[in-house]
Amino acid sequence: MVLARLIEALSRPAAYPYPVERVEVCQTHISVVFLAGPCAYKIKKAVDLGFLDFTDLARRRHFCEEEVRLNRRLAAEVYHGVVPVTQERDQVSFDGAGAVVEWAVKMQRLPADATLLDWLHRGAIDGAIVEKLAHRVAAFHGQADAGDHIAAFGRHEIVAANARENFKQSAPQVDATVSTPVFHRLQLLTEAALNRLQPLIDRRALRGVPRDTHGDLHLEHVYFFPERQPPADLVIIDCIEFNERFRFSDPVADMAFLFMDLAFHGRRDLARAFADAYFHASGDQEGRALLAYYTAYRAIVRAKVEGLKAAETEVPPTEQARALAQARAHWLLALAELEERGRKPCVVLVGGLPGSGKSTLAQGLAAQAGFTVIRSDVVRKELVGTEPSGLTTGGGLYTREWTDRTYAECLRRVNLLLFDGGRALVDASFMAEGWRHAFLDAAAHWGVPAVFFVCRSDPEAVRQRLLTRRGDPSDADWSIHQLIAERWEDPGPETNKMTLDIWNSGTVQQAIQSALEHLHMLDLYADGESISSRSATVSAVKSP
Repeated sequence: MVLARLIEALSRPAAYPYPVERVEVCQTHISVVFLAGPCAYKIKKAVDLGFLDFTDLARRRHFCEEEVRLNRRLAAEVYHGVVPVTQERDQVSFDGAGAVVEWAVKMQRLPADATLLDWLHRGAIDGAIVEKLAHRVAAFHGQADAGDHIAAFGRHEIVAANARENFKQSAPQVDATVSTPVFHRLQLLTEAALNRLQPLIDRRALRGVPRDTHGDLHLEHVYFFPERQPPADLVIIDCIEFNERFRFSDPVADMAFLFMDLAFHGRRDLARAFADAYFHASGDQEGRALLAYYTAYRAIVRAKVEGLKAAETEVPPTEQARALAQARAHWLLALAELEERGRKPCVVLVGGLPGSGKSTLAQGLAAQAGFTVIRSDVVRKELVGTEPSGLTTGGGLYTREWTDRTYAECLRRVNLLLFDGGRALVDASFMAEGWRHAFLDAAAHWGVPAVFFVCRSDPEAVRQRLLTRRGDPSDADWSIHQLIAERWEDPGPETNKMTLDIWNSGTVQQAIQSALEHLHMLDLYADGESISSRSATVSAVKSP
């Protein structure tokens, strides 16, 4: 039966062997899940993606049975079994009478708000929860099947083949989910990491370290029920059943998925806590050396999968758009894991009142840390096309309309830079919290770190600086300074987490050094790192 017709038929309450008021349908690139009352039913799409082949009905039944068997290791109560999808005349139903047209996995329906991702979005995850999860995963790995057959999949040649396959299968997505520069840079960095780690990878395979792992261990597959007693408090579902090559792996490759997912959602603090607890519980301190590589590998896997979903015509447009954004962000996360500090993609905002020294700081950071500067004063004049004259307080190019147009164009250029894996530095006053949020949200959307430097200076020093300014793109004088000072909005709680005040009361280099030290702490700058090949650029990004 054609998939679209099957989805339509199984979306009807009459398709279920018990009373159902409404049916919710969720899709991935390889399956369709029907949420109906207390149960969930999953069917597999008849696709051949190279790394899996579900094109034959008998194979789909086999992999449904494998899904139940394997997932009962960590979620025994959830997986009820495999049931047929049948058709009798015009009626298609689960476990009914008539000819079998499909097979489905029947599961207990779990509350959507119980996933660790939902807990994270509510700000309700702390170190204790991720440490508990780390201990659970380490114990699972310790008890998982091992042996020569499984260990063979952990050899360097297989690990490298898996990585190269990701790039091959993602090649059609280049310039859609990932830019050509990012794609090629990641290939080079991946090969370099594989060469560097080959002895360690092979030693671990020879010792039998690889296990029959989960293979798809991310936040949406982990459910937390704090009211339940262990082990029922943590339920982990939806492992890889369709390809042993992806499931038989070094345990670090498995736990790196959760590390990656926590980092992707902006919680590197929790990711580090999870990793520390895992390596302590497993006693595998040697495995730390593999974490960055496998984190990047998992991010690329996720990018590939989301890219495939974004291209599927049966997926609703809103889900396609979300998948596209997720894919792009995962590519950049992978790049950040393997890239040297001074080349990691990121967003830096340098704000403050006119005359506070923000443009001087921006140029200094660009020269020493390899940023591309997008300066609002330059962009503002590019938009108007001519030099302004007769600028008055509150008027001219400093009206709200021109300011909004300028910031929107700066944001557009940031997005273009990030797609190419760039390091964007935006030099603007950022007096309004709404625009700060817009840029910081864009960084989160792309999965890259962000920081907001607020330049501050003594008012009299600012006045003198503005009086003596010559040949500068900014036309702001003391009256504009006062106007912006009156409109200045203090950073809110979320912005404050990413904000650092830079005082320009000393020398220029002292202010620059203060900012560089903070970037170093964020793993975005290394002392003495050469950036000669990445010269500073001012407002270089214009049109796609």
